[in-house]
Amino acid sequence: MKLFGYLPETLFQPLAGPKKHVYARLLLRLYERIFAARVLETPTKDEVLRHIANALTEAGVSNSDDLQEEGIDGEPSPYAHYVAYNRLKNTGWLVEEQEKWEVLVDMYPDAFMVIGAVADFANSRVRVAGAVVEVKSNLDYAAREPETMAQGLANACDTAVRFARSMRRILVGMRDIEDRILGNPNAASILRTFFRDFVDGLLIADYKQLKTSNNPYRYRRQISALAAELLHDTSWRGKLARAYIDQGVVPAGTPLSDAEERVVTELEKIRQVFDDVGPFMDRIEDFRDRLERRVRTTVHYMDVMGEGSAERLARIIEKLAASGTGEVELRMRAPDTGFPISEKALYTPPPPRSAPEKTRFRRPGRDPYLKAYVAATTAFDRMVRVTPAKMVSFIETKLGERSGLHSSDIAIDSIEELLAFRSLPAFVDNAAQAEIGAYRIVLEADRTENDWINLQSFRIERLESGAA
Repeated sequence: MKLFGYLPETLFQPLAGPKKHVYARLLLRLYERIFAARVLETPTKDEVLRHIANALTEAGVSNSDDLQEEGIDGEPSPYAHYVAYNRLKNTGWLVEEQEKWEVLVDMYPDAFMVIGAVADFANSRVRVAGAVVEVKSNLDYAAREPETMAQGLANACDTAVRFARSMRRILVGMRDIEDRILGNPNAASILRTFFRDFVDGLLIADYKQLKTSNNPYRYRRQISALAAELLHDTSWRGKLARAYIDQGVVPAGTPLSDAEERVVTELEKIRQVFDDVGPFMDRIEDFRDRLERRVRTTVHYMDVMGEGSAERLARIIEKLAASGTGEVELRMRAPDTGFPISEKALYTPPPPRSAPEKTRFRRPGRDPYLKAYVAATTAFDRMVRVTPAKMVSFIETKLGERSGLHSSDIAIDSIEELLAFRSLPAFVDNAAQAEIGAYRIVLEADRTENDWINLQSFRIERLESGAA
C-alpha cells in the first residue's frame, strides 16, 4: 500500500531487494550531486546516466548481471547503468520529460523529499547553540514587528520543535549505545565503539562550547521569558494573529480567534521547550559521566584480568634460562624508568557545578540625563514648530509701520525667522493670496534668493482696518 497515501506503491521496491545497498548509494549520489545541488536546472538523461555509471563503478558493479533480481522484468540491456536507470524510472523515482529534442529527467517530488530526509540522517548531530540563535532571532523579529515579521514566530516554533525532537533522539540513542559498548567482550572494540558511536556519532556537535560563558546557549532563559511575556500581551497577540491571516501563515478564511489560538499554542511550545532544556542537559551530562566512568572501569579490569607484567617477566626469565648463555643483551624501548602509576594518575571527571544562587531582580535606576534630554527635545520641537501666531509675530517684526513688504527685502537673522519665512508662501498653498491675521500674503511669479534659502517670491500687505 502507499506510505501514508502520498508515495507510489513501487517506490521502495529497489530498496527492499537484494541490491538495496547499491540503489541506496545511487539515490543518495543523484540527490546530492544533481537534484539538490542545482535547483533551477533540470538535468538531461545523458547527464543522469553518466552519474549512474560513475556511481556503479565506485560500488564495484561492472556489468548488468550484477543488478539482476528475480521476479523483475526490466528492459534488457548489456549496460549496468541503463539497467539501474530503468529500474529507478519504472519504480517511480525518476520522471522523464520531453523538451524539444532533449529528454530531461527529474525526481518524483514526494520521493525527492523522502530522500532528502534520509540524506539529513548523515549529519544527525545537533548544534544546540545554532538552534538557540535561530529561535531567539526569529522570536525577536516577531516581537518587534508583529505586522511584518509574523512568519518569525512560526519559524521559531518549528526550530524549537525540531530541537526538542533531536534532543529526545539523543537520550534514546544513548541507552542503546551504552548496551552495545558494555556488551562487547573486547577492550579495544569497547574504546573504538565508544569514540565512534558516542563521542563522534551521537554526542552534541558543539557540546564543549556549551560550557563557555559567551555561548548562545545562555540565551535560553531570555527566550523562555520573552515567550511568556508575549503570551500575556493581548494587543501583540491580536496584531500577530491578523498578520498570520494577511501573510498566509494560516489557511485563507481562518477566523481571527483560530489564528490567535495558534499564536498562543506556538508560544507555549517555545516556552515549554526552553524551560525543559536545562534539566535535559543535566541528564545528558550525568549520562556522559556515568558512561565514561563505566567504560574506564570496564577497560581497566579487562586489562587486569589478562596477562600482567608479572606473567610477562616470568616468561622472559624462563626464555633467558633456556638460552644457556652467560650474558644477554636486552633492548629497552625507553632509556629511563617511567613515572610510577598510582590512583592519582587515573582520570577523574570534574565535579558537577553548583547551582547559581538566587538573587532578587533590581530595577535599573532612572537615567540622570533623561530629564535634561526630554527638556531639550521639547524645546527643539517647540522651536521648529511654526504656528499662525509665530508667522504673525514674524510679519509684525519685519513690517513695522510700513503698509507692505516684498520677500526680497526681508532679512533673516535666526533659525526661527527662517522657519517662519519659509512657511509664508506655503501657507498660501495653491491660491494666489491668503490672509493671516491683519495681513495678506500675495504670491508672485519670480523667486527670491538670499543667504539662507531660495523660494517663490511673495508680498506682504497690511489689511485696512475695516477689512480686518
